[in-house]
Amino acid sequence: MDIDTATIQRLRDALLEAGRVEPGSADGESGLDYRQQTVDRFAPFAEVMYLVALADGHEDPAELDALKGAMHLLTANQLNDDTLTDIYQRCKHDVSEFGPQQCLERIGSRLARDRLGRETAFTLAAAVALADDDLHGEESALMADVAEYLGISNSAAKRLLQSL
Repeated sequence: MDIDTATIQRLRDALLEAGRVEPGSADGESGLDYRQQTVDRFAPFAEVMYLVALADGHEDPAELDALKGAMHLLTANQLNDDTLTDIYQRCKHDVSEFGPQQCLERIGSRLARDRLGRETAFTLAAAVALADDDLHGEESALMADVAEYLGISNSAAKRLLQSL
C-alpha cells in the first residue's frame, strides 16, 4: 500500500507544525465531565497513531510531534500534554501486554459505527508513519493492518490517501 502521497505529506507537515506549538489547557473551561468525554471520543485516534509510531521499535521525535499536533488539532487544544501522555502510556502498556493486533481490534471496535472516524484514524496513522520521512517495513505492514481492522478496503485506502 502506497501511503507516501502528496496529500499525506501536506497533512504530515501541518501536524508536525501544530505539534510544536504549546497547547492551551482545557482545565476549568467546561468541567471534568466534558474533559472525560473529549478523552473518550479522541483516545482511539491517539492510540492508532501511537501504535504506528511504535511499529518500528522506537519513538521517533518527528512522529511524536505529528501525533501531538494531530491531537491538538482534532481536539482544539482541549487535551493538555499530561492527558495525552497518559493516553500514550496506557497504549504503550497495552501493546506490551496484549500486542498491537489486539489493540487494533479494540480501537476498530470503538470506531466501528463511525465511518468518518475510521477514515480519519487511518489517514492520521498514515501521516504519523511518514512523519520521520522514512516508511519502515513494520510501519507499512501495520498500516495494512490498520486499514483491515478499521474496515477500509484497499481502494478506499488509496482514495483517502490521494484525495483529502
